Amino acid sequence: MIGCIAAQSIGEPATQMTLNTFHYAGVSAKNVTLGVPRLREIINVAKIIKTPSLSVCLKPEVNKTKENAKNVQCALENTTLRSVTQAIEAWYDPDPTSTMIEEDFEFVKAYYEMPDEEIDPEKISPWLLRIELNREMMVDKKISMATNRIVDSRNLDKYCEFCSV
Repeated sequence: MIGCIAAQSIGEPATQMTLNTFHYAGVSAKNVTLGVPRLREIINVAKIIKTPSLSVCLKPEVNKTKENAKNVQCALENTTLRSVTQAIEAWYDPDPTSTMIEEDFEFVKAYYEMPDEEIDPEKISPWLLRIELNREMMVDKKISMATNRIVDSRNLDKYCEFCSV
């Protein structure tokens, strides 16, 4: 008897989900990746869910404004450097203190007019990794400049310059 009830408890919602999936097949606003594929993920205990979602009930002191809700969303959402990166370029510049890269010339010149005592120009690599961040994504996710985090994240010898241009 228990097996019949268990099968019915899974079978009936699965059938309904299948019918709903076909019903919403032409509607772009509906998410048709739920239904049987989602049930299969649950039964197989899938490690990577195809359509992850999370419903959060906010406490009364937080749910008053949209800004507060956005802050909670930003705190919960997993954000990687890749998700806010617009472009990555690798450059070779034999003399980083007087760069050959035209678009960096004024910035580098101004930077080395007031040198940082902690930085030894002889140790600066001629290889430059430029990571261009998407400003809109950074603002949307409420992320400030990551310069300090990049420098502090590992015990590697690296040097990070921030340019807002």
